[in-house]
Amino acid sequence: MMKQYLKIFTCILTLIFLLLPYQLLGCTIFHIVDKNGNVLVGRNFDSEREGGKIWFISSNDKYYGMAILEQLGLNMPYEGINDKGLFVGISAVPKTQTPFSFIKPIRKSLEMVKLILAQAQTVDEALRLFSKYTVAFGVFLGNPVVHYMIVDKAGNSAIVEYVDNKIVVIKDTFDSRIMTNHFISKPEVGSDNKTSFERYNTVKNNIRKIHTVEDVQNLLKQARQNTTLWSNIYDLNGQLIYVSYKNSPIVIFNLKDELYKGKHGYALNYLPGKKSLEYIENKVRIILRPHFGYGYMDRERVSHYGIRLLLPAGSSKRYGVEFTKFNEFFETGIVLEQRLFEWFNMSIGTVGYFNYKSDQNNVIGLVSNFGWEPDNHIPFKPFVTYRSDIIFEKSIKSIMSIVVGFNFEF
Repeated sequence: MMKQYLKIFTCILTLIFLLLPYQLLGCTIFHIVDKNGNVLVGRNFDSEREGGKIWFISSNDKYYGMAILEQLGLNMPYEGINDKGLFVGISAVPKTQTPFSFIKPIRKSLEMVKLILAQAQTVDEALRLFSKYTVAFGVFLGNPVVHYMIVDKAGNSAIVEYVDNKIVVIKDTFDSRIMTNHFISKPEVGSDNKTSFERYNTVKNNIRKIHTVEDVQNLLKQARQNTTLWSNIYDLNGQLIYVSYKNSPIVIFNLKDELYKGKHGYALNYLPGKKSLEYIENKVRIILRPHFGYGYMDRERVSHYGIRLLLPAGSSKRYGVEFTKFNEFFETGIVLEQRLFEWFNMSIGTVGYFNYKSDQNNVIGLVSNFGWEPDNHIPFKPFVTYRSDIIFEKSIKSIMSIVVGFNFEF
């Protein structure tokens, strides 16, 4: 029964993501090897939204140093390069049926750019990361449907597409060198962008003729649209980023030098002045967990509902308070939670049971939960746990139940 409910919920969620409209990002990405053997990536980003920022995030023991460009927040970049010489960029494609599963951790489509830059050095390592996650698309999550280009400093490249409920990888061929706004693996689907095929053919017909940074700049100009916001070139071996916002002069960033300064950024529309922006990490401050349960107490059926208010204490621990209403009494108290292995939730709490039918009326007890809570980055995050309530009255009572609910993070 639980599997059936999960399948139904998955179908509903997928339909929501696919039916919602999205902002079309008409972009062009390609890469070459220049006359000195350096891998260069050219990128036009097209958007009706003005502005944007480039952020430099220095490395630590958990992730590689990187530069990312975004308009929607630090965790939602459109492109970037890391200090291992890996580039990742996205462009929008038509809406399609995309594979979706709650079994794997869920990430928003734009989040995958930063995740890959943080953890991968090569194209092959990046592709292994794609296989570990379910990618969620939809404007409700702040994402269009996109495909990805990954290029490393050895000249390897891949395009990853989610089409017809499958993940398709085009790797180390001429077809993996150019990406606009139609599926490379299935061009017959067409494109919501009128110039996608035109821009693709412009690059395709000229890409073998370009051998320098200046050549890449000229080809980007040929592929520009009226909505082109920035035109960038990434030198993966030299760790240089050439950034041009609209018609402003090109500004060259040395990734190593910028990362040495620590975490910081720049507004793209004020690049000539290079006024540094403060890097403020996005953090979850409060977690609300409404839950609903059904089980047995001394062979009698019991249903309950309630909510937890939790504060994060590190990446996997939380503490807070719970309120749960049973059939004829209610429970409240302090709980501690921890998530292990990116999916296993365990918690324990010291609680009181009020209006409980006994000589004592109000009694104390312990509540514990063990179950499934995947590491999902979507607005509503489901969980399923086995709950045990141990009630310390004259004769110890227990309630065993199955609990389902959602996390809401703020």
